[in-house]
This record gives sequence, structure tokens and C-alpha cells, in this order.
Amino acid sequence: MIKALMLALLGSAALVHAAPPSIEDFQRAPAFSGPVLSPDGRHVAAIVNTTSKTTALAIIASDRPAEATAIQAFGQVDIASVHWVNDQRLVFTVRSQDEPYSKRVMPGLWTIGRDGTGLRQWADAVGVGRGLSAPKASRVLGGWWTLSDIPLDGSDNVILAHRDWRMRLNVVTGERQPLTENIPKGIVNWVLDARFRPLFGYQELEQGRWQVVRRDDAGNVTPWSVSSQPLEPPGRIPRWVDRKGDLYLLRPDGGPAQRAVLHRANSLAPDAPTTLMLASPTYDIDPEPVLDRDSGETVGIHYETDIPRTLWLNADLAAAQADIDRQLPGNVNRLQCSRCLAVTTVLVTSQSDRRPPRYFLYDRSAGRLTPLAASKPWMPEGSPLQIATVSARDGLPMAVQVTRPMVATAAPAPTVLLVHGGPWVRGNHWPWDAESQFYASRGYLVLQADFRGSVGYGQRHERAGFKQWGQAMQDDLDDVLAWAEREGLSDPKRVCMVGASYGGYAALMGLVRAEKTGKLACAVATFASTDLPRLESRHWSFLSTDALTYLIPQAIGDTRSDAAMLDANSPLTQAENIRAPLLLAYGGHDPRVPLVHGTALRDKLTALGRPPEWVAYEDAGHGALRADQRHDLMQRIEAFLATHLAPKN
Repeated sequence: MIKALMLALLGSAALVHAAPPSIEDFQRAPAFSGPVLSPDGRHVAAIVNTTSKTTALAIIASDRPAEATAIQAFGQVDIASVHWVNDQRLVFTVRSQDEPYSKRVMPGLWTIGRDGTGLRQWADAVGVGRGLSAPKASRVLGGWWTLSDIPLDGSDNVILAHRDWRMRLNVVTGERQPLTENIPKGIVNWVLDARFRPLFGYQELEQGRWQVVRRDDAGNVTPWSVSSQPLEPPGRIPRWVDRKGDLYLLRPDGGPAQRAVLHRANSLAPDAPTTLMLASPTYDIDPEPVLDRDSGETVGIHYETDIPRTLWLNADLAAAQADIDRQLPGNVNRLQCSRCLAVTTVLVTSQSDRRPPRYFLYDRSAGRLTPLAASKPWMPEGSPLQIATVSARDGLPMAVQVTRPMVATAAPAPTVLLVHGGPWVRGNHWPWDAESQFYASRGYLVLQADFRGSVGYGQRHERAGFKQWGQAMQDDLDDVLAWAEREGLSDPKRVCMVGASYGGYAALMGLVRAEKTGKLACAVATFASTDLPRLESRHWSFLSTDALTYLIPQAIGDTRSDAAMLDANSPLTQAENIRAPLLLAYGGHDPRVPLVHGTALRDKLTALGRPPEWVAYEDAGHGALRADQRHDLMQRIEAFLATHLAPKN
């Protein structure tokens, strides 16, 4: 037994630090994470870390939340995720603990009884199984098989996935049932029906086009919804079907921004009438269903706009949400349940922009909220996050997050413009973020923008970034800095652009522009592409042939017809214009941005008499660093910023 662990985790959450938290505080693994409530509501399974060295799978009884029983730990790898198969059995995966990138493990798959007995491995964690189709239940599947779904029927079945294949596995008998035999090529994902059979598939066609196909009970596949033009999603995208037979699907909102909104249909026909369920004037809707295990009905929908939100379709659960929000004001409180209508206990994840998640149990019948644990109880409250809308020079609106310095500074403040990677991701999210809070704790204003090319704001916003690396996408970052200067937030003479991957590329191009504008005092670029033609080279690129043939030429530029544009916007060819202080960091085993991107720029700048600060981690991948390497890199960045931004206080 791990006695009194949970109370200790919450008891220290209110500590006030006289000094800013250390790098170790920010980078230390959570003490408590990934909790899941059993279907009957009587137990919580979670990943605990009491030593800062290794994690364990633990079970907490809902009526004794101050005690946890550790039932499994491996030592050499960490528990990555855990799920309930039913009230008696769990399934879990693992991840590399601190191994070099070249020795990383696959997730694997294990099951274990709630009491810690019956541990059994089903998928290899090193990528090489002992047979895929052999009938013996004792054979372990290859590491490429991953957990996809868990049926809502209380059985011992789980659904596994490998690319377009799906398999039902009974984790007691070992029986395997293929679910996707004789399917067409190009299927990349499946939507399962209420009986967990593949129903809708997403199929990649030629020249960047997509279609949704429907699979009938006989296994026949027919087109259901097709994209009207390349690199555009189909007009109807199924997300899930519940046991009532209701289909929840995404459709474009019909406006110029082409944002995704959620509809519901009572039929699976491709032209069935639909009812609008969720929409936002700013954000795409990316829904996550809350399904009641008993009825199979959709009782709620989680989604995210400016903050995470939930639409409850059940009055009792909506009332519970309102009461929890009253007891935990100023937080986003997400409810988790399985038998949502019959069981009155729910698990609450309470998120804030100022601190890592905290977890509670809530009894709907009594209206009682019981503390369970804090993710990182040693962290003090950080700086609140503000969300602003900034117009780019061509009028395109951008969501910008502003985190003010925790250390008292006279405005305007020295500034870190933190640029997200991708770039085809949504970078901004409201819950607590370690990196931005770290910079704020060191006295910097932190700006984060979802510039054009970012996803989550409609097709127009994403497509506005096509062939705009170093151009309009870079203009957006300059416009954010100009806005912050006009607002009196940022000192224009003390700005450093910091980013990884695409963010690192943007930081380098920021320095190229700074030669004329003088707007940047320094830049930190990690895992950054410096040569756009090389990024698209079949010799160097990790991307698929199809992506290199169509997607990348359309999204970044064609190496033949756009050669001049790509060269003009490659930091390597613009090295003569990089004169401000620069910190470069790369991984020796990076498959996305090979080390040559960094060494070529380093050598060229050195030949010009302006050598950058340089570090290469020989066994690191694309952002995949060991704990000691993460600490070393953040120490270097901290010292670099202190030297070149020099907060007044």
C-alpha cells in the first residue's frame, strides 16, 4: 500500500514559493496523471510517480481516496496510459523512460486484474512480435498493433488497430477476430458503429483528395462523401454513431471561414437531414463524445473553443456540472463517467491556466466534492493567461495568448515570442502550459499566436498559410509584436523569438528580417529546418511519396516551379542577414529535420564570423530528449535569454 499518498499530493498544492520554481520543478514528471474511473464508479486507476524516477499503475478505492495500491511497475519503462476493460480488468500501455531515441519502445499492450493479478502481454513493446496470425492465444502481437477502442458492453473485448486494419481481441481467452478484411486501399482510419464494427472509413485518393466510404454488414464499401477539391475535407465527416442510431458528423458552417460545426442525423444516408448541435464564430468544433455505457446514448460532448467546454444532453449531468463549477470557480472542470446515468460518482479533472490539473471525485446524489490528487503539487500558482484577437495586416484575425511576467517589471516588458511547431496544428490552448509559465516565471512577457496555417480556425485560416513560409506567416508574427508594442506590453528592443521545428524555422526567419527591422534582439531555434528544398528532398525527407508528390508542393512550395521562392525563404541561403545572437539545438537522430540542417547553418555563420551558440544531442530525435538533455537545453535557453534580454529588475 502507498499510504497517505493522495492527501500529500493535494496538501502541498497551495505552497507559496519565495523564489521562482526551478527547471526541475517544471520538467519533473507528474506525481499523478491519467486517472480513469471504473464503470461502477468504485475505483480509480491512475499513473503515480512517487520517486521522480519511475511510474506505477495504482488503484484507489472511491470511498478511501487517501490510499493507493500500486499494482504494476516495470522500472525500465513508464506506464503511458490505462483504461478499464470492465470493473475487474484494466488494459495499459508503456513508453520509454529515458532511453536514447534509437532505443525507444513501442506502446505495447498489457492487461491486469484490478487486484494486481493476471498480468498478461498482448502486443510487443519493441516492435517485433512473435506472430500476427498464429492461432495460439499465447502469441504476442507485433508492436505496431495499438489500442483503438473498448466496447461499451462490459465484456473482455478490446479493439486493436494497425493502420487500416482493425481486430477484436478477447483479453481473457485470447480469441482474435479480424474486422476489416477485403477493404480497399487508402483507408487511414475507421469510425466504428455501436457494436464496434467498422462503419465509415476515411480514404486517401490521388492528388490530395479524400473521401468517406461506408461499409455495410456484408463488407461492401461504397463512397459516402467526397472532397470537392484537393486538400479540402469531404463535406460530411462522420465522427461517431451511438446505440440509438444517431450519427454525429462535421460539416462546414457555410461561411467564408469554412469552420467545422457539429451536426446530428437520425439516418446514415449521405443526404439525410441534419440538426446543428455545436458551432463557434471563431473555432472549428472538434468533438469528443460522452457515451453512457448502459444505454449507449450520447449524454454529453466535450469540445474546445477559447477554453475546454462540455455540452450536456442530460439534465442531471448538466446540473452536476453547474454545481461542480460553483464549488471550483475559475477552473474548467471536465467530468468523466462510464455508466453516467446509473452511477452517481464522477471523476473531475479541474484545469486552470495558472496551475497543473487537479483531480476530484463528485457524488451527484449528495453534491459532495472530494479531493483526490494534484498532478504537480509542488508547483505554485502561475501567471494568468489572457486571450486576444489580433488582426494581421490583411485583416485575417489571429488568436493570441498573453502570459504576463510573474516577476514585477515596469511595462513594457522583455518578451518571448513563443512560436508553435507544425505548423499545421492548433498551438494555443488555455490550460496550464509549462514552457510559457517557465518564461513568465523568469520575468518575460510571453506571446503565443495561432498564425495563418494553424488549424482549428476554419479552412480559410489554414489554407492562407499555403506557400507562405517566411512570407505572410512571418508577417503575422511581426504583426503580433507590433500589436503588443502598441498595447504597451512589449519592449520592442528586448524581444527574443523562440521555437522548435517550424517554430525554430520562424525564429531564424525572424532574425533574417531583423537585419532590416531591428525588431529582434535574439532567437532560439531548436530542431529547425534551415533549407526548404532539402526538407522536401526524397533523400532527406521522412514524408511519404504521396505527401512529397502533392501535399508538400502545395502547402510549402514545389522544388521546381517555386525554387526561387523556397531559396529566398530558407535561412541557410539568407545566413548573411542573420546577425543577432542565436542559439541552435538539434538531435543527432532526428528523422524529420536531419542534423545537417543545423550543421550547415552553423558552419556558414561561423565562416561569416558570427558563430551561434550550438548544442547537438547525439542520440536525440525530433524534440525527443532524455531528462538530462531537456534540463541542459532549458538551462542554456535560460542563460541565453538572461544575457540578451536582461530584465530590468
